[in-house]
Parts: sequence; C-alpha cells; structure tokens
Amino acid sequence: MIRFASVRYDGVLGPSERDETVRSLRSTGADVTSWSVAGGRTYCRVRVNAADESAARAALPRAARVDLPPLGVMRVEPFWPAALPALRHALGGPGRPAGVVDLRSDGSAALVVDFDCRRTAPDLIVAVIDAELRAFPGRRITPVLPFEDDVLAAFAGALLSEPDVDASRLIETHLEPLLRAART
Repeated sequence: MIRFASVRYDGVLGPSERDETVRSLRSTGADVTSWSVAGGRTYCRVRVNAADESAARAALPRAARVDLPPLGVMRVEPFWPAALPALRHALGGPGRPAGVVDLRSDGSAALVVDFDCRRTAPDLIVAVIDAELRAFPGRRITPVLPFEDDVLAAFAGALLSEPDVDASRLIETHLEPLLRAART
C-alpha cells in the first residue's frame, strides 16, 4: 500500500542536501514527490510503500520532522500587514484550532501554518483566517505541500458546499496515471 508523508527540515536545504535526501529515500523504495521552502524551512512530500515505512524514516536525518499522514502546510499572506498579530494569535494562541502543530513567520508579511488535517480540516483553518481578517479584507493562501486526495476533496466540497465530493471526483487523480504513461 502506498502512503504519503510530509518531511520538514528546520532550515533551507541546498541542492546537494536535497539530492542526498532523494538518494537516501530511493534506496528504501520511497520517492520525494515535491519540495517547497517557506518560513525558513524546507518541506517535502514523500511517497512511501507501507512495508518500507520504517526504513524510509531511518533514511532521513534525525533533525527532520516526519509526519504520516502528512501535515497540511499553508502560507497565509494578509494584504494588510497590520492584521498579522491578530492572525498569529488566532492560529497560534491558546484558542487556536486543535490541529495546528506550528506557526511561523516567513520573514515577510506572511505566516506559515503546519496543521494535522485529521484533527483540523483546511476549511476550518481558512474560516479562522477569514474571521480574523474581516476588518482587513484580502489575503493570499498558498499550499506549501500538496494535500492528500481525500483531504483535498473534502476541502473542495466544504468550500463549494458540496459534501458529496470525494477523491474520485478529483481530475488530478485520474490524470496523473495518464500523464505518466504519456511520458514513457
């Protein structure tokens, strides 16, 4: 069975460090599917065969945080920097959503929020953001890592008020195998 994990490094990895991570993981049968940098950290999404999960964890440096299932990671940039303190308090303070694992400034006028999608759905994170920004309209939210298909479908369904949306209705789920076949 194929599963996905998120990996977070505290620091920005250079090309050779990324290459080393890819080589180490490939030696265990795991594959890095995406890389991203946000908030002074490097994130990657990893496809892991469930039978080789412990070997994949062992192939990563101790300093790396590994989450399986993967964390949701979003970069939130309010159009009004004056909104950042309220947003930081809402997402990282004592009343924050239960699934928020970490909140960090990205060095500019944005925050990076890491959250457990099983405890707090992405649409709840967005609802908290929008509630805090009602006095400061406008924001940009960018996913740092891709969501798992079931999480993405539930998120889309919540935003579209279509609770019956499931992973089978995501076009990417059906296109990826076709695109891989076309490349070979």
